[in-house]
This record gives sequence, structure tokens and C-alpha cells, in this order.
Amino acid sequence: MEETLDELNVTLKNTQIRMDKEVNLLKQWIASMMISISKEEESAAELELKARVFHFGEYQGDQQDTMLESLNHKVLEVYRKCVGMQQEANLGTVQMLTVVERQLDELLENLERVPQVKIEQAEKAKERERRMRLREEKAMMQKQLQEERLQRARARAQAKIKKKRGRKLISRSHPPVIKVKEVREQTLINKDKEEMLFFFT
Repeated sequence: MEETLDELNVTLKNTQIRMDKEVNLLKQWIASMMISISKEEESAAELELKARVFHFGEYQGDQQDTMLESLNHKVLEVYRKCVGMQQEANLGTVQMLTVVERQLDELLENLERVPQVKIEQAEKAKERERRMRLREEKAMMQKQLQEERLQRARARAQAKIKKKRGRKLISRSHPPVIKVKEVREQTLINKDKEEMLFFFT
């Protein structure tokens, strides 16, 4: 009984490890698929805009062909990342998109079966990776800025100093402002005259 119990424990642990690996792989697939979906949505928006322009006759036929070719290359790139090179059999653009969509549906169904705790752990791990990547990018940017500052300082230090010869030019001074004397006395005399005229005439 003990031997069978030990065997069951070992098989249970092996199964758990295998399931964890499969869950991690599925999560990675889902993340890559979400990225490719966002890229495809962006390209779809661009193509919709370009289709409207084509509709109004802005582009010629050869330009339309080049646009369709670039779209086909982008779809092929997404298809190879999602499905792989081995299943490529000269499929059309729409067929490749249907295969990618079918695979995405399967991955989303598998994701629903994964326990919520595992998903939260994977999200936390991804968030940690994202923060680390942002920190590294910020450190790189600061290092580049510091190097640029050092280069500018070296260039200033190595530049020739231009010596100014002669006296320093000074702006011309303005003449003093002549203050006009207030004529208060005159106004008082005028007031007196007005009162005299008002009261005695």
C-alpha cells in the first residue's frame, strides 16, 4: 500500500509539473496572440482608411497591388508566428486569417480551464518583467543623456576661447529728464477769478 501510495504521489507531482509547463506555454501563446491581434487591428484600421481612399479613386491600380502585397506579407508574418512554418501550404490571405482566428479561439477556451490563481501569478510575473524592462530602459536613457552632457562639456572645454580685444561697448546714457514745474499758483488765481465773476456779477 505504501509503495502504491508513493507511486501515486510521484505520478501526481509529475502530472502537476507537466500541467504547469503546459499552462505557462499557453499563457505565452496567449500573450503573443494578443500582441499579434493588436497589430492586426492597427493594420486593419490602416487598410480600412486606404480602402476608402481607393474607393474615391485617389490611387492607381499598381499602388493598390503593392498595398495588397504588403498586407499579405504582414498576414503571413503573423501566421508564421502563430502557427509555424511547417503548416504553410500556399494559403491565401483570408485562409491564413481564418486559421489564426481558429487557433486564437482554441487558446481562449484553454485559458478558461486554467485556474484563476495560476493566471494571477502569470500576470504578476509579466508585470514584474515589464517593470524591470522599464527600469532598464530608463537607466539606459539616463546613461545616454549623461554621455551626451559629457560630450558637450568636453567639446566646450576643447573649443578655442575667443578673446575680446579693446574696450567693452557700453550703451549710451540718456540725457536727464527735465521736470516741468507745476503751475499750482496759476490755477489758484484762475479759481479766484472765476469765483469773483460768479459771485459779483
